[in-house]
Amino acid sequence: MTAKLVISKHEAAIPERYEQVSGSQCRSAHFQDLMRAKKRTIGPLLIATLGFFTVMTLLAGYAKDFMTIKLFGSMNVGFSLIVLAYVICWAGALLYVRAASGPFDAKTSRIIEEHDKQRT
Repeated sequence: MTAKLVISKHEAAIPERYEQVSGSQCRSAHFQDLMRAKKRTIGPLLIATLGFFTVMTLLAGYAKDFMTIKLFGSMNVGFSLIVLAYVICWAGALLYVRAASGPFDAKTSRIIEEHDKQRT
C-alpha cells in the first residue's frame, strides 16, 4: 500500500509530456545517437579514472620505496599522486558537465520534440 502511494505521488509530479508512452523512443535514431555520444564521452573518462586509481593503488602496495621519494619539502610521490587524483576527478567532472550541457542537451531536446510531435 505504501509503495503504491509513493509511486502515485511520483507519477503525479511528472508532467504529462514526459511520461513514457511506449518503448519506441528508445529505438529512435536520435535516442541511439544520444546513447552512442554518451558512451564515447563516459567510456574514456571512466577508463582513465579507474586506470589511474588502479595504478596508484598498485604503486602504494608494491612500490613503497618509489612512493616515498621526496619531490620537494615534505611532498613525496605518493602525496603528489593523491593531489593528481583530485585534479583528474575534477577535470573529468568538468569535461562531462561541458558535454552534458552542450551536445547532450541538444540531442535530448530533439528527442523530446520528436516525442511531442508523435503524441499530437
